[in-house]
Amino acid sequence: MIYLYILIISFISSLIFVRLSINAKWKTKKSGAPSISCAGGLGIYAAFLIAIIVAVFLRHIYGLKLIGLIISSGMILVLGFIDDLYDLLPSIKIIGTILGIIALILFGFVTKIMFLPVWLNIVITALWLLFITNALNLLDIMDGLASGLTLIISLTLLVVSLVNRDIFSSSVLIALIGAHSGFLRYNYPPARVYMGDAGSLFSGFLLAAIAINISYAPSDRPVALITPILVLSFPIYDTLFLIAMRVKKSRPIFKKTKDHFALRLVIMGNSVRKSVLIMYSFSAFLALGALVVAFGSNITGLGMLAVIILVFILLGRIVAMVDVS
Repeated sequence: MIYLYILIISFISSLIFVRLSINAKWKTKKSGAPSISCAGGLGIYAAFLIAIIVAVFLRHIYGLKLIGLIISSGMILVLGFIDDLYDLLPSIKIIGTILGIIALILFGFVTKIMFLPVWLNIVITALWLLFITNALNLLDIMDGLASGLTLIISLTLLVVSLVNRDIFSSSVLIALIGAHSGFLRYNYPPARVYMGDAGSLFSGFLLAAIAINISYAPSDRPVALITPILVLSFPIYDTLFLIAMRVKKSRPIFKKTKDHFALRLVIMGNSVRKSVLIMYSFSAFLALGALVVAFGSNITGLGMLAVIILVFILLGRIVAMVDVS
């Protein structure tokens, strides 16, 4: 029931704050910026923060990790909001993200892969946070896409955290789920508001942080260690696919193009709404696969991994044939 209270409070707060953000008029300097408000990310964060405060009192989650998560994710939110207003250089965004990552690591968020030394766990943590944060940011290219994927990923991680009785991770994820559920009410195509870089960077950073905070692999099932990678495999795949297509065509990696997986679906003749639903379905398939790996035997997990890799290869070949020039 306490989790339900957190969810309801987050959802209602999101409906209120995101609705208010629709009327916000930000003078963005980004070329080709949308005419509708990009302040939805601030509404998401406000709803999330209120739900976390409620969780502190109801579930008694507190400590350095919670403080670190709020501070570091707040830093990422501010970075994204400044980028929404002034279109920061990619190098500046990366430096700002690294500062948020350092803050999070200092508060104890580090992978704990037992057979690796501490320094290597720290390096893996930093690279993971940097990659996933920007991967979700790159996916915010279509009405309802990034927010819907955030919900599917969050729900998948929530299942694992609930099974492990991880109160901290479960509370954070439920607060994020409620915030994005309210936001999606206004962002589903045709969108009335965008989350902007503030919302996408914040959400990606939070998912990356919680994904490494959850325990996955008992000693007898090491294959479960790849669960967080599979849960977030679509943002990972889309980013790698995007980089590969741009390198293949000798285009700058950070230049905006239509090489994204989802945008190619639109070029193939699908509507925006249908393309988003296809991406939701694909992400749901990956989520189920991740849960099979998380809770199944090593053999079952390896078999599921092989299936997912095969699907990625086949879809990649089909979509890569689409002409986006």
